[in-house]
Amino acid sequence: MSDFNAFVSPEYPVLHTVLSAEETPDDVPDGFSAISLALLVKGIPSFLATIPVATEDVGRITRSLEAGDVRVAVVGMSVEEKDVLEAEGGPEEPWKASSPVLEGLDDADAGEMLPAAFLSLVCRDGRRIGVARIVARQGSASPEEVARFVLKQIARGVQIPDLAQAG
Repeated sequence: MSDFNAFVSPEYPVLHTVLSAEETPDDVPDGFSAISLALLVKGIPSFLATIPVATEDVGRITRSLEAGDVRVAVVGMSVEEKDVLEAEGGPEEPWKASSPVLEGLDDADAGEMLPAAFLSLVCRDGRRIGVARIVARQGSASPEEVARFVLKQIARGVQIPDLAQAG
């Protein structure tokens, strides 16, 4: 197995909200709750994602988020285009698809490898919380270049759903 380069941001204050049962979308599976996450980047809230969390883990995760500032860790990896095409959901249903909606993908090239960045929050207590997978539209960049690009965009306050248009 090859080594992966992880790129880590400086610390950011983190905001989170556990969605109530009434606010939780119907597509969140039974036994899961939804937590919305945002970073304060240059004093402005920057939405990261709404993620599903097993209901029994919500207390532990919120304690980790409340322990202090977090870092963003981004790892560059390659993914198969067919895995991206098979993901269901979209920006309004992040628990179904872990990638922003991609333009220009078609089934003809479904065997192609695409560079991707896997994004997680690293809490002060060491807990890692998976947030998103961002896949480049074309395979012309290396996974490490995509990871660095994503981290730079987050530092500028670019919203995760907007990264689909930034590449």
